Amino acid sequence: MFKEMKIRIFVVLMIVFALAVEWILSLYDIPENYKRIISDFVSFELVALLFFGYYFYRYKSPLRTVVSDKNVDTSFLSVLAIALIFNTFSLTTFWVYLVIEDSFFQLDPFIVEPSNETVLFLIVSMVVTTVTGPIAEEFVFRGLLLNRLIKKTNMWAGILISSLAFAAIHMQAEKMLATFIFGILASLIYLKTKNLFIPILIHIVHNGFTLFQEFFFPSWIETLFLVSTDDLYVNVVLKSTFLVVSLLLLILIIMYLARSIYSDRRKRDVLSQPVGVSQ
Repeated sequence: MFKEMKIRIFVVLMIVFALAVEWILSLYDIPENYKRIISDFVSFELVALLFFGYYFYRYKSPLRTVVSDKNVDTSFLSVLAIALIFNTFSLTTFWVYLVIEDSFFQLDPFIVEPSNETVLFLIVSMVVTTVTGPIAEEFVFRGLLLNRLIKKTNMWAGILISSLAFAAIHMQAEKMLATFIFGILASLIYLKTKNLFIPILIHIVHNGFTLFQEFFFPSWIETLFLVSTDDLYVNVVLKSTFLVVSLLLLILIIMYLARSIYSDRRKRDVLSQPVGVSQ
């Protein structure tokens, strides 16, 4: 069903809702952090809900056809492991980005402290970051965009373009590479399982880790997370080791998934051949 959806309609809805919510929020004296989270939710997650809800209703297609834990041969331990590997890679690539930036433009001193936001804001952030955000993003980028691009091009073009769009929409230069690789990983998992359940689950777990680090315990592992500028050149060998190992593991996972997808396709091609026809 994703292949029948129109990307341009979703983009137009995003623009309309973004302009509308910005105008409405400008009429009220609301803290900037609340404005940002409301704007992001309305212009993306609410649009995704309305857009996909319309198509599922129109085609009388139950949600379980694209999101279901049935017939998914993946344990939660595997999901947790992949999320931890990616989280490590994301942290260490962020470190590399800051080291490179500091080499060319001296960084202003910074220090990361536990968040002093209100309980309400933390709850709202938790829901948006770990529930609605990952679900909406996987439906849009792995469901809608990936399928439409594969239909118009081929598998790898669809994976790479949708992953690049996924990285670009986050507008975080320091995490562009990590987000791009996550897009490739999530795309391959979706194509392997024909199901958004595992990509959504990995996305939720990873975002949960990130939220925990940012709001509750930013120095959870000081060898990786940068609490201040003083940490840039501390434990360089260990940080580099974590970077290389996590990257190699992600490459191995991606290669395994790609080979598995091609193997599944070959099996389907053999089974679809008429009886008595040899290759």
